[in-house]
Amino acid sequence: MVFGQQEAADKALSSWFKAQGSSTEIDYGHNVHTVFNWGDFMVENHYEFFDSRRYRSLAKLEQMLEELADDYYFVELNEEKVYVPSPNLHALFLIIHALNHFASRGINLRQLLDWAFFVKAHTREIDWAWLNKVIEEYYMKDFVGCLNAICVENLGFDASIFNSVQFNPTLKDRVFQEILNPEFGNDLPRHLVPRLMFKYKRWMGSAWKRELCYDESKWKSFSNGLWRHLMKPETI
Repeated sequence: MVFGQQEAADKALSSWFKAQGSSTEIDYGHNVHTVFNWGDFMVENHYEFFDSRRYRSLAKLEQMLEELADDYYFVELNEEKVYVPSPNLHALFLIIHALNHFASRGINLRQLLDWAFFVKAHTREIDWAWLNKVIEEYYMKDFVGCLNAICVENLGFDASIFNSVQFNPTLKDRVFQEILNPEFGNDLPRHLVPRLMFKYKRWMGSAWKRELCYDESKWKSFSNGLWRHLMKPETI
């Protein structure tokens, strides 16, 4: 993530690819990042952590994460420094990332395992008092409770690593079933009108997920999302 310099970074990469005679192209069809392939790896060049213009709460959390980005450390790998975000930033990012994807398109077991294994490795380094306060303040408590409960009851992780596992059993089961067998897939129709109809049907069908994840008007988020697509038509 290159704060404020994403466009310059993309231009520099594009020039470098051309100079190397590479056929690699940069994909601009995303809201918060561009995408390119580096060898066998897919790279996302973010200009912000999340699509923070759709929900008011995300704009505040985006600012919080950018402030936390000043706190980092590095590890050495093959004689190179690899910079790593602080445990607090990493924990909050994993939660919001899972929440956003669940509310819009869905998440899979990999994202649950990302969260569980991260907590298992860093539970003593996370400031749980601070994190739980943020989770409570930004309406994420029920969702996080479901994630933690699934990790414990269904994936076999020790409850003690999560600091708190409070959840509604009925809601937790519904969330888990949606993760395993999502009502709507991510394979979009190729043609514009069917694709728009599919996206609207998915948006309507996902109302319960947005109500779980956000304490904001659905029509406000709809108008914000529509405006974002109109400003960047390649994301439609």
